[in-house]
Amino acid sequence: MPNLPPNPDDAFLGAVSRNGHHETPAAPTYYDRPMLKAPHWEWNVVTYLFLGGIMGGLGLIQLLAHPERDDERRLKRTARITSFILAAGNPAILITHLGRPERFLNMLRIVKVKSPMSLGVWGLVLYSGAAGANVVRELAVDGVLPRWMRFLAPGFMAPAQALLGAFTAGYTGVLLSATANPFWGSGKRHIPAASVCSGLASASALASLLSTLEGNHQAVHKLERLEMVAGAAELLVLADFKRASGTYGKPFFEGKRGERMRTYTMLAGTIAPMALNLLGQMVKLPKPVDAVRTTVASVLTLVGGYVLRDSLIEAGKDSARDPHAAFRQPR
Repeated sequence: MPNLPPNPDDAFLGAVSRNGHHETPAAPTYYDRPMLKAPHWEWNVVTYLFLGGIMGGLGLIQLLAHPERDDERRLKRTARITSFILAAGNPAILITHLGRPERFLNMLRIVKVKSPMSLGVWGLVLYSGAAGANVVRELAVDGVLPRWMRFLAPGFMAPAQALLGAFTAGYTGVLLSATANPFWGSGKRHIPAASVCSGLASASALASLLSTLEGNHQAVHKLERLEMVAGAAELLVLADFKRASGTYGKPFFEGKRGERMRTYTMLAGTIAPMALNLLGQMVKLPKPVDAVRTTVASVLTLVGGYVLRDSLIEAGKDSARDPHAAFRQPR
């Protein structure tokens, strides 16, 4: 008889050996070809998700900063201006991935409640509006703009930006996990949580770096405490993700990518900054030395946050290329 290609339906029937004994079937495939198409996501999508997490974290920081304390008042202004700059630039990064600006505008024609992409784009637009209104208020209070313009941003705009910021930070993870990709699907609870924690830690690191450049050292120590809490939560989420994901998590936690993620995100990007921040909390260092310590810790945290997003994207590509993966969808 001619050699015919195997019937992919046989993979679901239970394998039967040549001697007639039933055996446990191997993981099925479709002619050893992947059933899913790997996404063509490069640096622009990674950067978009990374900056989206920082934007969300800054939205929370501007709400937590007390306006009647000088150091926190300066921190609030820094967080608001920085978040608006990122919110204004992030759509341009997304457009470089979409290819044409009108594709971004087309996503704003309607609101698709069941589409993470649609809700995410609308969340970005609304967040940009709230951040812009709060920046106008800051500039009006500082006398850069006419003082009456501060009424363009009522008091409720601060919690509105924080709420939209929490949504934006979490959306960067939901966008990945709400897919048919087996690895991303296995992290439908962990990836959004890790994105929020990483976004808040990265936002605290960026705000610490900017506050150091401004000489606002009191705010830096408060931000470092917030960063340590967010970093510790991120480590716990990733540890539980590894336990819960099982074989689905191999593209992320094992091999060279797993080693890279552990080195740059967990060790150098989270544990090392926590140690440096704890040193700053316990020992009063000379200001020049303390500024170097804060700068190094902040840069390490930011690099670790970026590597986390990049690792999530690349692990999802590997999961899609696995010919067995589509037949092992997580529950």
